[in-house]
Amino acid sequence: MEKTIIKKPFPIWALISLSSAYFIAGTSSLSVIGLTWQISAGLDVAPADIAFLVTVFALTFAIAAPLTQVVFSQVARIKILCAGLLVLAIGLVFGAVSTSYEMLFLSRGLMGLGAASISPMCSAIGAGLAPPDKQGRAMGIVFAGLTFASVLGVPLSAYLGTLIDWRMVFLLLALCAILSMAAVLILVRDRQIGAHISFGNLLEAFTDKRSSMTILTTFLQMTSIFCTYALIAPFMTHKFGLAEQLIAVVMLVYGVNGVLGNIIAGRLSDRFGSTRVILLSLSGLGTAFFILWVIGASLPLAFVGIACWSLFGMMFHSPQQQRIANIAPERRSLLLALNAAALYLGISVGSWISHFVFVRFGFEILPAVSLSVLVLCLVIFSLSVYPGRKTT
Repeated sequence: MEKTIIKKPFPIWALISLSSAYFIAGTSSLSVIGLTWQISAGLDVAPADIAFLVTVFALTFAIAAPLTQVVFSQVARIKILCAGLLVLAIGLVFGAVSTSYEMLFLSRGLMGLGAASISPMCSAIGAGLAPPDKQGRAMGIVFAGLTFASVLGVPLSAYLGTLIDWRMVFLLLALCAILSMAAVLILVRDRQIGAHISFGNLLEAFTDKRSSMTILTTFLQMTSIFCTYALIAPFMTHKFGLAEQLIAVVMLVYGVNGVLGNIIAGRLSDRFGSTRVILLSLSGLGTAFFILWVIGASLPLAFVGIACWSLFGMMFHSPQQQRIANIAPERRSLLLALNAAALYLGISVGSWISHFVFVRFGFEILPAVSLSVLVLCLVIFSLSVYPGRKTT
């Protein structure tokens, strides 16, 4: 007598709730970019100094994410996720009541600490909820939260910043973090405790050629992007003459194409394997930076370059997370946390490079710097493929 095989339903709503948590973390991280002019005027600081608000969030995240996996490895993953959302909400409220740049700087560190418990847990839980043949799609849905942070969160923050005080934008984000926590508790049934992780496992992840070079690829890809993206508002204003109030349009174009890239990547990865999709992503991203570098002051071509930048840039992350999740499934949470740390460390370093280059050479050269970093990323990715040929 034949056995009836019952397939588990695809947990779409659970994945969407995880995506919402990713969305809040991503928007909280990047919203200051869209609010550059409002925060600059409100706290009387130079617009270029806003890049450091991105840096402190990202650097805190990068340090805290792997350490959280070690210290709290025996705590249920959903508890770590919800605690992160609560800390993020507190940080946002602290930021909203800041009376100085220094207070806002400290609040950004607290936000980064909360986000460090959110993003890796979202990826680890999401990867375990879906069957292997739909893992690419599941990772795409979860990571879409960060993509939508670009398509909706950042431009909406920029737009709201022109209507209401930037402090109210932070308070709205805090409310959204609490609502996301409620959605996760209701919709996600995962109550598992991750595998025990020690500092030895952390050291092993850094010294293993396969995992370390894969994570380095993430770091360099994100660094290349933020060499230009961290100061995209003044870059578009100074090089292309874009009005300050139209920066939300730039963010919208960036975000819409990013969502498209994320959707394409999830499905292509399940069909053709993550390695090919990553190579396509990096090649297309390099082409976009080259366009922005050489087109002069043509605003229409600038929008073409930004559209390509976002499309191919966002094609990278879901196949990269799928690739990392399958390197060592028993250490999936740790490796995904290190990947997320590399992502945010890339944001931090890229933002610092952006500020450094602007002060000494001006805005126009930023895409060339991004392209240079991306060439190094392609080299490291090519080297990392060899020990990983047996996996997708």
